[in-house]
Amino acid sequence: MLPVLVIAAAAAALGSFSWGLRRHFRAEGGMPSGMRALTFASSAAALLFLVLVFRYGTGLRGGMVSIAASLGATALFWWAVQTTRHSPPHLAHTGDTPQMLHDAGPYAYVRHPFYLSYCIFWLGTAVAAGGLQWLAAAVMIVWYFATARAEEARFSQSPMAASYAGYQSRTGMILPRLTQVWRR
Repeated sequence: MLPVLVIAAAAAALGSFSWGLRRHFRAEGGMPSGMRALTFASSAAALLFLVLVFRYGTGLRGGMVSIAASLGATALFWWAVQTTRHSPPHLAHTGDTPQMLHDAGPYAYVRHPFYLSYCIFWLGTAVAAGGLQWLAAAVMIVWYFATARAEEARFSQSPMAASYAGYQSRTGMILPRLTQVWRR
């Protein structure tokens, strides 16, 4: 029964992320090749997770952590969607110059809440499935960090460079700064 709940919670997260890819993020000119590669890598990591959970199951603690991570990642994702619904961000890997600086909602705590939600999800899959899933999760998390860094470099070259530098100085990149959390 636990593996079914783990997979159901993961499906809710992955379904949300897939919806965002198709319906929320902006991508003039279609999906860039980097995003296609990221989607392929995510699909492969998700398939590996399913195979490992179906074949080997999951321990009680690992399963519970995975369910909590999937649900938490989904909640954070939808909070970020709600915050950006009137001005959605560009799809990853577009290379577009940023047009908007979000600093409300989850953006008040981290500069990249969507990437944080994906990282939480992948960590949860690794805890549940173990083994090779740790490698898959590490690849995905490193990819999100590299993508965030590239996006931040574009901000520093945009007309919003000064505003973004101030935002960077007070807000964590993917993890909140503890001083932020205590102040709020």
